Amino acid sequence: MLFTWLMLTGCILLFTPQSLTGKFQLAFVDIFRWPLSLGGSVALTARTQQPVSDTLGGGEARLRNYILNLQQTLDQQRKEFQRLYGLYNNPVWEGADWALAGVITAEVDGTRNELTIDYRKREGLAKGQYVLGGESVIGIISDVFPQLGTARVKLITDSTSQIPVKIGNGDLRGIMRGGDGNFAKVEQLKRKVEVGEEVFALRKPGFLDLDAPIITGRVSKCERNHKEAAVWDVTIVPACDLQNLEDVAVIIMNPKK
Repeated sequence: MLFTWLMLTGCILLFTPQSLTGKFQLAFVDIFRWPLSLGGSVALTARTQQPVSDTLGGGEARLRNYILNLQQTLDQQRKEFQRLYGLYNNPVWEGADWALAGVITAEVDGTRNELTIDYRKREGLAKGQYVLGGESVIGIISDVFPQLGTARVKLITDSTSQIPVKIGNGDLRGIMRGGDGNFAKVEQLKRKVEVGEEVFALRKPGFLDLDAPIITGRVSKCERNHKEAAVWDVTIVPACDLQNLEDVAVIIMNPKK
């Protein structure tokens, strides 16, 4: 029965003039205008809210990056604190101050061997000050650029480097000069020394005022002088890996209070 009525209604609409069916369409639009507009608003709201979600995602990324950077800063400060704590609590360094510095560039294995450092303490650095790396003397400040907060370190292997040293635990002393590579030399020693003996930087008033010498290298070769067979020349390698240093400590003796 229902099917018969639906078929009859369809036939009536099929043969009804278009002018009358158009009125039915307009009536339908008027009746259902509010539900249709509501649906459109919901769709529009959904589209406009999407960038807000993206904005929140960008904010979360910035916050995460900020936290990661902060963690790196805290790690760096913790390392510096541990380094300074060890230096200040060592009786050998009593009366000395320190300027920690990061290594910017390193030139090693050439005639000119030097570091460029970025020191965080902008006061107190001066030419001639000794520099520690790996708890050993690695060189001397040769230039300071306070306006940039940088300085240049002449390494013990530089061809122009000259540092008074003692070899071993005895009284054998000499001037250690840089070689033409990653080594230094002490020439014309009165006696032969063993390979592996330690070489210590001696006291230098105003720059290394210490009661005890500080290690700087080790003997890698000992041979007779090629001009005078009665004396000996020794080749010395640094006590630490100069090429892979990441940071150093500049010794500031008798700092201003």
